[in-house]
Amino acid sequence: MKIPVIKSVKWDGKTITNPGLYEGISLDLYHSANICDGPSVSSSGLRKIFSESPAHFYVEWSGNPKRVLPEKEKAHFTIGRAVHHLMLGEKFFSRLFAVQPLEYEADGGEIKAWNNNAADCRKWHAARRHEGKAVLTIADLAVLRGIAEELGRNPIVRAGALNGMIERSGFFKDKDTGLWVKWRPDSIPLDSGDYVDIKTTTSVLWRDLQKAIYERGYYQQLALMRQGAREIGLPFSTATLIFAEKTPPFCVRVVTLKDNSLDRGERANRMALDAMATCLKSGRWPGPGGDREDAQHIELAEWADKAVDDRIKYGVPT
Repeated sequence: MKIPVIKSVKWDGKTITNPGLYEGISLDLYHSANICDGPSVSSSGLRKIFSESPAHFYVEWSGNPKRVLPEKEKAHFTIGRAVHHLMLGEKFFSRLFAVQPLEYEADGGEIKAWNNNAADCRKWHAARRHEGKAVLTIADLAVLRGIAEELGRNPIVRAGALNGMIERSGFFKDKDTGLWVKWRPDSIPLDSGDYVDIKTTTSVLWRDLQKAIYERGYYQQLALMRQGAREIGLPFSTATLIFAEKTPPFCVRVVTLKDNSLDRGERANRMALDAMATCLKSGRWPGPGGDREDAQHIELAEWADKAVDDRIKYGVPT
């Protein structure tokens, strides 16, 4: 069976009103509240609702008029974004990232080692934030180089796993809730249904990958990729994650999620979408405890029970 060539629509700069795959939407616009003609949510939002709570999602949601964002991006997110940018061949790296100098010129012209607590260094960082740039250190560049080299050696990457359309944004309207759902794969295949996403991680040991896929909700993210392709009529065969370690030896491991994990991801996304719709209707965004009027009983976890029992059994050293 021949798979049709996948095409996207050039975004015209107007509010999205029709489902489809669009080209030319920046990441900031993709996450903005006004990109669609109604409330919208991406994979990261659905994962936060499901794994944390509606309250945790709403506090950072672009549709919240009192939105609160972290003062600066966490270092591991910056490294991850930079890896994506380099490995996917995106342009204008220098417009998005700046390298922190090793030295700075203090008052009187004295050259000193860089110190983020120094006033001049703080001003430099503030200027980069104003420019919308993330800051990388010299050590970060060494990490990027190590990751890029190992990814480049991987036979699956060498075979073209990352060759495809980048910076494409998919949109569809959820039939049950009327919410716009957004998805933005790292690379969309040009003529196949094999989707790939890059992830940086601390370990590619099997148990650690299983933990990361669950705790970070990657099974939900790839399930949304599958659903998004289905909703707008794109072919879909597999969803694969390319993991790369962020520390030497920068090992790489490629894994494809099984359908049963994607099915669970779709059910988790369904629950999150329904919860978001309910919160929008009621105006209430509850935390993990919900709106309970009584205290919940809690007990030690099973592993803690055993630890306490063993301590009692063997006694306290005297």
